[in-house]
Amino acid sequence: MRWLLAFVAVLALALPASALAVTVDEVARDVKCPTCSTPLNVSEAPVALDMKEFIAERIAEGDSKQEIIDALVEEFGPSVLAVPPKEGFDLLAWLVPLVAVVVGLMLIPLLVLTWRRRSPSSEPIMGTTSPDELARLEDELRRRSEG
Repeated sequence: MRWLLAFVAVLALALPASALAVTVDEVARDVKCPTCSTPLNVSEAPVALDMKEFIAERIAEGDSKQEIIDALVEEFGPSVLAVPPKEGFDLLAWLVPLVAVVVGLMLIPLLVLTWRRRSPSSEPIMGTTSPDELARLEDELRRRSEG
């Protein structure tokens, strides 16, 4: 019975540590290859393979995900990040699409009103047909229906 309690205690202590362990793929999803600009986890470029090896070494040394990403940014610059930081000039990458969507949604009612005003009316269009023209049309229709 004691061995069962000891096993449960060791398992309880080991689970949180393994849950917090970082994998190469987790880090590689957040950075991109500096040569081909694809996510590092799918890139097979030589630089990408070296970066993955660097990530694996840093994980083995016990570095956190953010520490590894910071080291890659220090080495390759902020362009290596898959997602731009939400600060400084890079904040525009987050704000411009949001502003565009809001402006677009605000323009929809205006466009609908404009299109409604331009739509043709449902009233029939009355032309200016003279009595002579109407008489000739009636004669022509009568001749075609008889013959």
